[in-house]
Amino acid sequence: MKNCVCYLAVGLLSLVLVVGNSRDTLAAYEGGDVSNGGTITGTVKIAGDVPAVKALKVDKDQSTCGHDDLPSEALMVSDGAIQNAVVSITNISKGKKFEGGTPELDQKGCVFIPHIAMIPQGSSIKLLNSDDVMHNLHSWSMKNTAFNEGVAAHGNISKTFEFPETVKVTCDVHKWMTSWLIVQANPYYAITDANGNYKLEGVPAGTYTVQAWQESLGKKTQEVTVTAGGEVKADFGLEKKAKKKRKRKKH
Repeated sequence: MKNCVCYLAVGLLSLVLVVGNSRDTLAAYEGGDVSNGGTITGTVKIAGDVPAVKALKVDKDQSTCGHDDLPSEALMVSDGAIQNAVVSITNISKGKKFEGGTPELDQKGCVFIPHIAMIPQGSSIKLLNSDDVMHNLHSWSMKNTAFNEGVAAHGNISKTFEFPETVKVTCDVHKWMTSWLIVQANPYYAITDANGNYKLEGVPAGTYTVQAWQESLGKKTQEVTVTAGGEVKADFGLEKKAKKKRKRKKH
């Protein structure tokens, strides 16, 4: 009886794995030529008051990193426009191809450059160290294999990311350093400029969910319909969530 139960459990597990893998295969993005694609444009702005810019204390390796405090890049706002927000289509399975080339994330002056790097799913990124001191890269991820690895002065390492995910990267040597790696399943993504603007081009006609994400403000989505050769606007207003007050327990 016990053997039968074990065989049944193994069989059910195998079925779940097969079905899961089949779904992953079916959900894989298909890149190709897009004829008469449309465009999604818009701006990402902050709704409500703009928080004060935090200063990051530079307290180590100051001959390389500098002696002055650094402004945090966690929320960059100018006249209400948000820079470095990531806008993407979340539910597209077929469209244009990914662009070639290997993304890079550098460490220069004890700052990550760029602050946000975009990576196609399944591809690699080169992690550079242009400084005269060692950095220690520490990734924080759930789906992809995390790493915690030193990079010697003027050295580099390469990492591959198999699954779509937003990955935070810090330096264990210089605590003020933070960057984000955005692993994308499709090539329809953009990072907003200093004026909060973005543009997604070559989008096949159809109805899609567009998402705006910002590391300090979270994300918002909206549905848009793209026509062949047309342009549709999708603006976003992100706001800082109020902290929930803890209720005191009654005695």
